[in-house]
Amino acid sequence: MSQFVSGSEAEEYAELAQPLRPLMKLETSDFYIGKRISLAGDLGTVRYVGHVVGTQHDWLGIEWDDATRGKHDGVYNGHFYFQCLNPQPKAASFIRSTRKFDQPVGFMEAAHQKYAPALLDPDYLLEILLEPEEPISISGKVVEEIGFDKIAERQAMLDEIQIAILDRACIAGYGSKPWWSPYGSELLDKDFNQKDSITRFGKDMPKLQFLDLGQNLLELWTDVTAICEGLQIKLLRLNGNRFRSLEVPSWQASTLDNVYGDVEELYLEDTLLTWYQVLFLTSHFHRLQTLCLGSNLLNDIPKSLPTTNLTSLDLSYNCFQCIGCLHHLTALPLLEKLILRWNQIDRLTCNTVGPVSTCKRLTNTTNCSTFTKPMVFKSLLHLDVSDNLISSFHFVSNLPALVPKIKSLRISHNPLFATLSSDDSFMLTLARMESIRILNYSNITAAERLNAELYYLTHIGAMLSELPVEKAAEVLTYHPRFVELCNLHGAPTVNREGASTSDGLLNTLGSRLITFTFSFKSYPSPEHGTLIDGREEIIKTIRLPRTINTYYLKSEVGRLFSIQPMHLRLTWETGEWDPVGLSLGPKDDDYWSVGSQGSNYDEGECTGDFDSYVDGGVYLEEDQEGEYCAQGDYGYGDYGAEEDEQAAVADAEKEKAKWVRREVELVDGTREVGHWIEGKEAKVRVEYRENVY
Repeated sequence: MSQFVSGSEAEEYAELAQPLRPLMKLETSDFYIGKRISLAGDLGTVRYVGHVVGTQHDWLGIEWDDATRGKHDGVYNGHFYFQCLNPQPKAASFIRSTRKFDQPVGFMEAAHQKYAPALLDPDYLLEILLEPEEPISISGKVVEEIGFDKIAERQAMLDEIQIAILDRACIAGYGSKPWWSPYGSELLDKDFNQKDSITRFGKDMPKLQFLDLGQNLLELWTDVTAICEGLQIKLLRLNGNRFRSLEVPSWQASTLDNVYGDVEELYLEDTLLTWYQVLFLTSHFHRLQTLCLGSNLLNDIPKSLPTTNLTSLDLSYNCFQCIGCLHHLTALPLLEKLILRWNQIDRLTCNTVGPVSTCKRLTNTTNCSTFTKPMVFKSLLHLDVSDNLISSFHFVSNLPALVPKIKSLRISHNPLFATLSSDDSFMLTLARMESIRILNYSNITAAERLNAELYYLTHIGAMLSELPVEKAAEVLTYHPRFVELCNLHGAPTVNREGASTSDGLLNTLGSRLITFTFSFKSYPSPEHGTLIDGREEIIKTIRLPRTINTYYLKSEVGRLFSIQPMHLRLTWETGEWDPVGLSLGPKDDDYWSVGSQGSNYDEGECTGDFDSYVDGGVYLEEDQEGEYCAQGDYGYGDYGAEEDEQAAVADAEKEKAKWVRREVELVDGTREVGHWIEGKEAKVRVEYRENVY
């Protein structure tokens, strides 16, 4: 047993690694519970052998490796027959034992068939045996033996093989059958000399280091051990095999540490092993650095792994719901990379109420919130939590405390970023994590970090502006880096005039929506396809995310007014006014003037706060009421008290004509509507375009 596992722990792992139920024998065939089969390339495991209600003869209940291949889950027509390891509703089906199954092969046969097929040809071997010892000579000349050099090259190539990929080869074991009988511990072939055969194969491929046996018919761990013995394997891939027993014979048990002592990478994806079975197997892999356990329906880690050299762990496509379920992994001193893609993670720690997970594999799960010890991955540098259920930036803000040395983070494809633009997602994540250097596979530059932190501060300032002072402290607890960033870049501007608390915290759904008010007066005539103007204006209101593009916006408007989006023209009425050029000269009846009180600015007739500009040679200023007056003497004359009321009215009309409302057409494109509209409300005029092009 491994030097890293005590005797009591080894016994516990071995007990927990045993099959889930006793083996059953069908006397009329070679099928038994746990037997691996291949039918037209579809792999499966026999879970039931016997009678099915309402039918005749015996059936095989198969759990398919492809969980969508079957028709039920072991319960058929209201009768329970067997339980699948995979809880999917269509993982199983019944088939007859008379079906034509794919023929299983042994490992040596598969290896030679792929890499040295000529060595399996009986005619070729007979030719080799009958090869004359003396050179063939004709008329005193030695005849060249064509072809033998090529055979030698093939054999030499087999000797040089370092990587053997034998996935989906229907390999059932070291031989074409499992070594151990499913009904006992005796050998199937008592005359089979195992050790001699193993040694021979080790000599056939002495340099083999990378071995892929994925998606095969392996049932017993003893067959894997037999295959690897005599080789110096560094990478072992066993994905997609379903082992019914991890037990090995006594003569083989003493060699496990030596057989797997050189393995540095182990892949056990989609094997549906429990965590305790994983602990039992990995206790013999003393140099293991990379371990992949994806697609095993794991939802809890009750104990740490026995190996201390592990640097990379892949737990993708499992059922973990929080980072706290992995707290035992903090005991791994060299763990640098942790991959948790495609789980169900939505928080850092489990809830104190309710089940930890809905996964059916484990029933003795532990709620991680009951642990008072701080959970810190001290050596972790790379974390991948993409494609999970993370919906709050609270997860990101508190992640640095959990992984203080993190350098690379992948967190894309989570609900948190569904309504945010890619730029917002990038900056608001980057600014919260001071130590990361790579975010979603993108190297971070100093300029990007600076922009992100300033943008983050601006968002916090905007949020604080919408909340009363008494709630500021509570809000800042969600932003642990706020004080640090204020010391680096200065505090953001907080303006609480007209503050509103309707949207709550920053980046809630409400704060990302724009309330659009669409007005429409022109309709196409269904009879003639022409426009009919002058109807009563119809107004519709809808709230949409600011991250949508114009195409999506037009589709929503078309749905509201039952018009094809391609015929729509959308114009945003900003509510602001823009000046137009002034035409001053002899053709004007009256020059620009202030009114009946004169135009001399020195007399104080134009007072208040001003927005000033120069247009058409006249220096204009806007007072608090939005009125405009000429400032200074530009040689156009002085119209004062002598102006009559009629001239003042004409001047007022001309003044109105020199200002127009600002409107922005929302042109077709992929640009987000938030690029134009910064506020939370927008009035948009809808027009029908008869000619699209």
